[in-house]
Amino acid sequence: MKFSWNNTSQKPRIIVSAEEDDDYDAVAVQHWKEEGFEVSYLPLARNKKLFVQQLHDYADNLDLGEKYAIVAYGEAAETVLEIAHKPVPKLCALVAYYPERVSAPGAGYPPSLKLAIHIAGSQGSMPGGHAYAYPDAVPGFAEHDLDVFDKVSAGLAWSRSLGVMRKAFEIEVDLEAVWDRHSKLEFGTKDAKATMATMVQEPYVNHVPTMTGGIGYKDLHRFYQDYFIPSNPPSLKMKLISRTVGTDRVVDETFMSFRHTQEVPWMLPGVAPTNKLVEVALVAIV
Repeated sequence: MKFSWNNTSQKPRIIVSAEEDDDYDAVAVQHWKEEGFEVSYLPLARNKKLFVQQLHDYADNLDLGEKYAIVAYGEAAETVLEIAHKPVPKLCALVAYYPERVSAPGAGYPPSLKLAIHIAGSQGSMPGGHAYAYPDAVPGFAEHDLDVFDKVSAGLAWSRSLGVMRKAFEIEVDLEAVWDRHSKLEFGTKDAKATMATMVQEPYVNHVPTMTGGIGYKDLHRFYQDYFIPSNPPSLKMKLISRTVGTDRVVDETFMSFRHTQEVPWMLPGVAPTNKLVEVALVAIV
């Protein structure tokens, strides 16, 4: 499942930088926007001094107390890492994807700078507490518009990057509250439209054992409204066994029980009501 838990009125600022002259990876940019960030694109200037000056100009236009972060890729990541050894005005976080060289990973940066460096496995290992390696990936693994895009590695890197940004901007997100509100609307209020309002613009749900659910707002809303919510028996009960909360997901272990008094297509497709007690252990990854 994928949900939206941004609920902030002030948007923290991120600069995305890469070698390309045009706008960069619209999907990645949209992910940051969905998390409540204001995103600007700054291509890597051929002249390093010009690039540094552009960053200083950006900082000069910020209001007192405002700060910004950078997400950089490839050569741009290498350049920004080199620049960041010395304090950069108002820069609070830096996420670097597959730079070719890192002069001092995990050391030599201002202590106030939150840092994450993502290294593709083909680049070899780089020591340091801020460097993360992705063994089966190659440079470009986090770019959705490239053939080498690796969904698993990109997802891990995204979670780590988002964690860095939230620490840098002192953003606290109560994922449990969002998930609990969603569940209440889904099972208690039984309001499909209100349930969908807790999710991102293009959400998805997949009940793996029966391959039921939906991808995208239209299909998922239809699934909730016509299949899921109406088919849950009135006797249905959910008991939470354990919950693990991460940067961008919640994992619940739940015990579900109900009297099989009606067909439940998302759980027992094609099985006519038996009036028997059904007990199921569920794992929800949100």
